[in-house]
Amino acid sequence: MADNSMNFTPEQEKAITENFPGNALVSASAGSGKTRVLVQRVLNKVEHGVDVDHLLIVTFTKAAAKEMRDRIKRGLQDEVNQSNDDEQKRNLIKQIRKLSVAHISTMDAFCQWLVQKDYYAIDLDPNFRILADKTEKEMLRDSVWEDVREDLYGNDEDGSFARLTRNFSNDRGDDGLTDVVLSLYDFSNANQDPEAWLNHLVDLYQMDDNITQSNFYQKYLLPEIQNKIKQAVGILKQAKQEFLDGALSSRADLIDKDIKKLNRIYDRLGTATWDALYELFNPFKLESMNQKGISKKIDDSQKEFQKVAMDSRKEAKKIIDKIGPKYFFAKEDANLDVIKQAEKLVQKLVEVVQTFSKRYAVVKKQKHAYEFVDIEHFALNILTGKSEDSQEIKRQLQNYFDEIMVDEYQDNNRLQDAILSAMKNQQHENMFMVGDVKQSIYGFRLADPGMFLEKLDHYQESDNKDTAVELSDNFRSVKNVDDFTNLVFSQIMDRGLGEMDYTGNAKLKYGATYYGNSVKSNANVLMYVDDNSKDDDEDLTLKPDTNSEGQVRMVADQIQDLIQKKMQIYDKTTHEMRDIRYGDIAILEPTRNNNLNLSKEFLQKRIPLSIDGGESYFKTTEVQIMMSLLQIIDNPYQDIPLAAVLRSPIVGMDENEMAYLRINHKTGDYFASILDFYHHYPSQEPNEFGNLVAKKVQLFLDQLKDFKDFATKHELSDLIWHIYSVTGFLDYVGGMPAGKKRQANLHALYERASEYEKSSFKGLFAFVQFVKRLQDKDDDLAEAPADIETDSVHVMTIHGSKGLEFPVVFLMDATKNFNESAEKNRYVLNNKLGIGIKYFDQSKHELLPTLQYVAIMAAKKNSNLAEEMRKLYVALTRAEQQLYITGIVKNKKTPETETKDWERAYQSHNMVLDQSMRSGAKSFMDWIGAALARHPNYYQDRGKVDATHVLANDPTNFKVEFVTAKDLQQPSQAETTSTSLDQTLKNEQIDQSKIQHIMDFKYPYHAATTTTAYQSVSEIKRLFDDPDNIQLGSVSESRNMILRRTRYNNTTFMQPQFMQSVGQPNSMEIGTATHLILQKINVKEPINQDTVAELLAQLVNDKLITPEVAKKVNVDSVVKFYQSELGQLIKAHPDQLHREVPFSLLISAEQIFSEFENDADQKLLVHGIIDGYLDLDDGPVLFDYKTDFVNPKKSDASVEKIIDQYRGQVNIYGIALSDILGKPVKDEYLYLLSNNSLQRVVPKK
Repeated sequence: MADNSMNFTPEQEKAITENFPGNALVSASAGSGKTRVLVQRVLNKVEHGVDVDHLLIVTFTKAAAKEMRDRIKRGLQDEVNQSNDDEQKRNLIKQIRKLSVAHISTMDAFCQWLVQKDYYAIDLDPNFRILADKTEKEMLRDSVWEDVREDLYGNDEDGSFARLTRNFSNDRGDDGLTDVVLSLYDFSNANQDPEAWLNHLVDLYQMDDNITQSNFYQKYLLPEIQNKIKQAVGILKQAKQEFLDGALSSRADLIDKDIKKLNRIYDRLGTATWDALYELFNPFKLESMNQKGISKKIDDSQKEFQKVAMDSRKEAKKIIDKIGPKYFFAKEDANLDVIKQAEKLVQKLVEVVQTFSKRYAVVKKQKHAYEFVDIEHFALNILTGKSEDSQEIKRQLQNYFDEIMVDEYQDNNRLQDAILSAMKNQQHENMFMVGDVKQSIYGFRLADPGMFLEKLDHYQESDNKDTAVELSDNFRSVKNVDDFTNLVFSQIMDRGLGEMDYTGNAKLKYGATYYGNSVKSNANVLMYVDDNSKDDDEDLTLKPDTNSEGQVRMVADQIQDLIQKKMQIYDKTTHEMRDIRYGDIAILEPTRNNNLNLSKEFLQKRIPLSIDGGESYFKTTEVQIMMSLLQIIDNPYQDIPLAAVLRSPIVGMDENEMAYLRINHKTGDYFASILDFYHHYPSQEPNEFGNLVAKKVQLFLDQLKDFKDFATKHELSDLIWHIYSVTGFLDYVGGMPAGKKRQANLHALYERASEYEKSSFKGLFAFVQFVKRLQDKDDDLAEAPADIETDSVHVMTIHGSKGLEFPVVFLMDATKNFNESAEKNRYVLNNKLGIGIKYFDQSKHELLPTLQYVAIMAAKKNSNLAEEMRKLYVALTRAEQQLYITGIVKNKKTPETETKDWERAYQSHNMVLDQSMRSGAKSFMDWIGAALARHPNYYQDRGKVDATHVLANDPTNFKVEFVTAKDLQQPSQAETTSTSLDQTLKNEQIDQSKIQHIMDFKYPYHAATTTTAYQSVSEIKRLFDDPDNIQLGSVSESRNMILRRTRYNNTTFMQPQFMQSVGQPNSMEIGTATHLILQKINVKEPINQDTVAELLAQLVNDKLITPEVAKKVNVDSVVKFYQSELGQLIKAHPDQLHREVPFSLLISAEQIFSEFENDADQKLLVHGIIDGYLDLDDGPVLFDYKTDFVNPKKSDASVEKIIDQYRGQVNIYGIALSDILGKPVKDEYLYLLSNNSLQRVVPKK
């Protein structure tokens, strides 16, 4: 029953057809067809007479189980169609029918089936349910723990619980103990005997008075220290060789002395006393390179050798310098005293966890509700129990299942392995396990890849009946993806750091020969650089605000470029080349932190995007608004959620209305100011703006009262639906962009509230607090699923991408630092070693590490780095044809300093990079950059030399590129705003009477429409002209102009770009360019014609002004400005100079509009930008530049007219500046650049 669509390799054929004498482990690298092999083995079993329901097939996810069942069904149906044998057809049809009851499921589902079937063997009530909802489980745990903690405090006669609590607490609270108790509970339950695992935790702290002779030191600390010294010696040997190659033998002799000294210490590590080693490493000193007899004169040919050697010596010194502070931080007696105190704490901690575990078990039993891990333990108890029932059940299962097939075996834990092993046939071992330890990335779920490695090593032994089969051919990717992956992992992964050697069959082999030569593949490393140190970059149009946004835009631009250039990809369905589509592209990310930036940028660029999972559910706008509303229904005296609701579409207030509410009630809670307004406004003289605010306040308070009353009488979920119905919010978000997704999120909130109330926890307050705890822990609920476009760029985490493949993959944020938060905790956990804690000395108020903490933290760090390597492997191997890796040059680094870090790899002379370099990596890019740096493509391009030549013949094609903000495409306004008229206008049948009714409607507050509440200074400057001129307006102005006296909006709009002529620049453009020069010019440097012209040229180069405008700028007037009295004052006080200062000012309308005289309640929000001011000791000096033309024939009159024209504008600037600085403005000036005159401005009386 072979799959004829694909020729199998000999290894695949063996895995499919062989009847193994014992257990079999198939180590299947990425793209090697492991699922296909597993399906074909099932079909082969059926062909040889095994019923499909006599196979136990365990998968990691429900989706994988469904896919497996579907594939097997398709295979059986194909055989039915091809068979000419009636008996065979009947059997195949029988197998298809049996598929519905076949045991193809997750481990959780199988255990649930077993427990529900054989519950009687362990005296379990079968009427139980699963605590599948995360909400209920968390709340139930918290509730039980609070009860346990209260009891322990109440019965703490010896004070041991209080000491334990203080040891894990900090000045922000005692949640530290909660964290360690629940973490230990989960760790223990991943083992087959949780209580025994907990009881052994204290063993690590029981040691004799001689630390270096203890089993703990010899087994856990000694190998770590030895490894550090070996690393340092290896690097020093390289340094010595560099000195010898450079004919610097005297320096090489000094290095040799260091090597011998370290080797002597290495030999003593296992026998010397602790205090002796303490003295050796505190501090350890290398031989000085400035000793007598060492010539300082070296020729140019020797300098490069010396530099490389000294860099290596520096690297070795870093390693040695860390040994003392990390391991030998205290003498033996002090260490032993701390360890004894820590032992008591661990013993008490174990008791507390066991108390919690028992109490939690009782509560779950009372509620007939269990976690999945409980069901797994029940299943194990059924299979390993001593009763006759248990023994019979086990015998039946062992005889029933012909073979136990386990997919993704590397992601199992010890408990799950014990359950599967209990069902093995004792006569002939019958487990068939498939997986890839290089893709084990679920440590946070307590997966144990060590089991896979143990079996792989054991099964490869020649005298073993168990068999290991290795599949290394990658049928997914083009050769360059394989080459790139091998290039990186051959240099970073070994048993020392990575838990396995990336050699031989572990490396990817090119198997996708169907691509032929049609795909030209290149691996691209793109690094975004924010060169914000340069002034001329600061005002780039649409420059990204953050590095993260810059990286996102870089990725979006690259995707746009691929689509626009119609990059060709190979279609595996049609077997032909075609244009790339959005759906061919996936963006993989370590975390979901960039999802909001991705959504915004891709929406702006009109790139269709689908984000998998999201896990930013509580950050979505619609959910944040609803959670804010629920918070204020519970307690309205919370300013932030209250403001969010008021500004939301539910209430619809703007900033002016909110400021109006606050202006007469400036202190206290914002809700108090709303109530104050509500109670006192009716007694005040009404105004149209106030009436509008009053209506909104009335509606809000009425709704809030309704919601509060409703909440006291109904379920939480009913309250949420009531809010949707009353406010129409659910319908409203449906009309927003991505409306279906937003509605799905609101529906999900309703559903989750329903699930929450099915538990024993009730009420609005408890739900709000629960959500807050989730957010405090940086936890989240997954975003609601919604229909997504099939042809859209896929965004997902690396974890979410496992098992998937895409023609083009972007690994984004490869420079994101690994999560090292565990190193800040007061405890660290390891499944094998147990728990390491820090001890808080309460008498000294000092937090002290224990040696157990040091040892376990080292093991934890190594296992974390190994998992990060495996995550990188998963990410790289998702790519079929093209691979992009992107990151950020961080911490004000430059491309030169970034690559210099990578080029430390030149110090490593073996294929695998020095462990010190690999273990010091903070991100994926640290590993990738170091791996690429020794490749000819890299160092030859940069004029570097790698003397190791270990990669001289490597065929990988890749490119490293650094991208700045200047390099990013700037979208035109037309691109971002264009809309098809055909999409906008549609023929609709409209009732003409309704149109007439709408047109005849007269707004009852018409006067309010003639005055905008938000004004710019430039719009209202005419109001400060001669009052007589204003009054004359009633005679000489048209009706439209009279109305504009109280409106002052610019009704002259800029022409669209396509209508503009390309002739001479206008005065506004020239004035803007002149202002830009005065803003940018460095006043600490000499200012003359050359420096101004140079700045002008730079602005043109940066496309901030056009060459035509630049030609019209009066350079001489700028120079003369700085020669004026004001210019010299600025030059004398450059540090007190402030330019282009924005402001917003809430002032009474009567100060501006004469029509509002004696009406102080009307407020306006005025905004503007002050050209500049000097904040001097004797008072601020404000100035504004003007490029208005001054008629030389009527100079005085022309100047006076300009002053009058701008007097009001400058006066408002003065009011705003005085408000900002909290002191009166000393002087206000206009500087007229057209005639180089400085004019003092005083208010007109």
